[in-house]
Amino acid sequence: MPVSRIELGSPLLPVDVLKTKVPALRDLVLVGGGHAQIQVVERFGMHAEPGIRVTLIAREVETPYSGMLPGLVAGHYEWSDVTVDLTRLCTFADVRFIDAEVDGLDLERQEVRLVGRPPVRFDALSINVGGTPGPEHASPNVTPVKPIGAFLPEWQKLEPTMSGGDGVRPKITVVGGGAGGVELALALDHRGAQVTIATRSKDLVQEFNRGARRRVLKLMGERGIDVRPGFDVESTRGSHVVSTAGEELAGEHVFWVTGVSAPAWPRGTGLALDDAGFIAVDEHLQSTSHPMVFAAGDVASMAGQPRPKSGVYAVRQGPYLAENLRRYLTRRPLKRFRAQRNAMAIMGLGDESAIAVRGAFTASGAWVWRWKQWIDRRFMRRFTELPEMKAEVFDVAPALRDEAPDPMRCGGCGAKLGANVLDRVLRRLDVTTSPTTVRGIGDDAAIVEFTHGRLVTSCDGFRAMIDDPYQFGRISAHHALSDLFAMGGRPTFALAIATVPVMADALMEEDLFQMMAGALAVFRDHDIDLVGGHSAEASELSVAFSVSGILDGEPMTKDGLREGQKLVLTKPLGTGTILAAAMRGDATAKQLRGALDSMDSSSAAAAQIFSDAGATGCTDVTGFGLLGHLSEMTRASTVGARLFVDCIPDLAGAHELMATGIVSSLQENNEQSLTDVTISGGSPADPRVRLLVDPQTAGGLLAAVPAETAQRCMADLRENGYPRTSIIGEVTENGLEVVL
Repeated sequence: MPVSRIELGSPLLPVDVLKTKVPALRDLVLVGGGHAQIQVVERFGMHAEPGIRVTLIAREVETPYSGMLPGLVAGHYEWSDVTVDLTRLCTFADVRFIDAEVDGLDLERQEVRLVGRPPVRFDALSINVGGTPGPEHASPNVTPVKPIGAFLPEWQKLEPTMSGGDGVRPKITVVGGGAGGVELALALDHRGAQVTIATRSKDLVQEFNRGARRRVLKLMGERGIDVRPGFDVESTRGSHVVSTAGEELAGEHVFWVTGVSAPAWPRGTGLALDDAGFIAVDEHLQSTSHPMVFAAGDVASMAGQPRPKSGVYAVRQGPYLAENLRRYLTRRPLKRFRAQRNAMAIMGLGDESAIAVRGAFTASGAWVWRWKQWIDRRFMRRFTELPEMKAEVFDVAPALRDEAPDPMRCGGCGAKLGANVLDRVLRRLDVTTSPTTVRGIGDDAAIVEFTHGRLVTSCDGFRAMIDDPYQFGRISAHHALSDLFAMGGRPTFALAIATVPVMADALMEEDLFQMMAGALAVFRDHDIDLVGGHSAEASELSVAFSVSGILDGEPMTKDGLREGQKLVLTKPLGTGTILAAAMRGDATAKQLRGALDSMDSSSAAAAQIFSDAGATGCTDVTGFGLLGHLSEMTRASTVGARLFVDCIPDLAGAHELMATGIVSSLQENNEQSLTDVTISGGSPADPRVRLLVDPQTAGGLLAAVPAETAQRCMADLRENGYPRTSIIGEVTENGLEVVL
């Protein structure tokens, strides 16, 4: 008997349903990548809940662990030791990641409002974001330590000044005498700074017992750290801190470690807040006013369980938060969370020693530091040493497995059919054209002659290669438009064909909306009308656009290369290998971010600059890679070309990933074009050569520009939004040569 509906939370599912993947039925949205939230991602990755789709929204792609921050400042850790790469973690957990900043909620519509893009709907929402510094931190010489995600980039700028190579110790003032301020002061002292610590209280670390406080104060004296108790800060002027009594501390920089304020955006959402503006939650970490909303960490205030804003509580909330989100969505009773009244505090002392305090207990020494390291590194390993992702093996007979395609197929242009496949198909087809077709198959776009002008038209599309449907829509639109820009056309209208995987109706609607909203934002920027299209259910999210426009002047075509011209490329290479690595969880957040930023940029201005520079030949570098598309141009123009590898820009990490063997599923097919290339000073196996056939999604424009205008053209491109533009080679009489 066929199953017409799957009820969420049903204790039993029919056998025929269990044989297939349960479609997404509910959206769980996580806002912020705090200490509790990363545990939610990990736990849903280890034990997925059928029917629940999880999305993480965060403004930083790397989330820091506060417990190791002073160790980083002291020089005991590297950046990678103290941060969790959210994109890799989400890839492992099959959780969608959206890089965006939240600025509010619409609780009636159950939507998260985002800066600069459409809202995202949810069935359940979990919030774990840091607080914000108050207005007293407005001076550029004052660095608030929380939120830590904002502090770390500032620390990277200041870190070189800590070396003291000239014998001068930089003067740093730390405002805040709690454990966080003291630990940071000791770390800065160990790093070579001359430190003053100011606190409103009469004593340091008042949360510690008396014996521990005496030990800390004695240590500060031994280290030469100037302690200013009873210093109630009234204002800051540059790097000067002024007390209410008129006393002034002067230094080169101020670190502010006095706690955090509630973020502004929850106000006005309708959520119940405490007197300080933090989200009020009950013993289940559930909003006291809106049961579909949960919160943890610094942003939350637990009714009846007031606790300091400390990472130790967020860490302990993580398992309960994950379990209660799962239980809420599957309609089961929630678990109670009880915060410890006297949690163990372990504070680093700058050097490789630490002090542990709980109630009346105190211990210190190198062994405490080793204990702290073991705790911290064990926690971080859960999110950094992830199980290797393995593709599902095709269930075919052993004799046929060599012919089976790679099961981990790429999206974007890595999903295109190979050039040799297309060539064979076109040879078998009997394609005819009428006299009105000026340019047809073989160029970037077709040109059709009409009574009142010439129409330029093309189509392009692919399945999703990233989790964020909005940015996927934007990249797809840029990619489709680049065909017309490469010809010198002016796009005016577009048609869309979109497919969405089968899910609950609300989720299908949301994905289609997000994807098309992203595309429409790009079309609006270029004054292009979206005039219609078609949508359908499918196994994957995908979109294709047919784009048409006007050709005002002479086109830039693939057969327009002339000997002696310079070859100019507007964007770096490497999107294919980086997207392939991201799909496997092997790309870093920064590598993926660089690729996405490159893809999510228009080629419109570049096309106009090329036209003004007298370019006669142009193409967009996409699925067949730089060499594949250049070879199309040289064949059509009956010329050759010489490329200088050292001049060809590449995305951060692209060469390294290529060298490790991580390539797009289209790479092997593209590398067949290397057989026709002369490689001077190297071999086809060189990663720099292989990158030349890496399939690009929304890649740059490659144009042939007169030698006398090439330098000015490159400068204009760099000044107008294409900073990696480079003259990469020249048009020769014949043959394709790559010079290493």
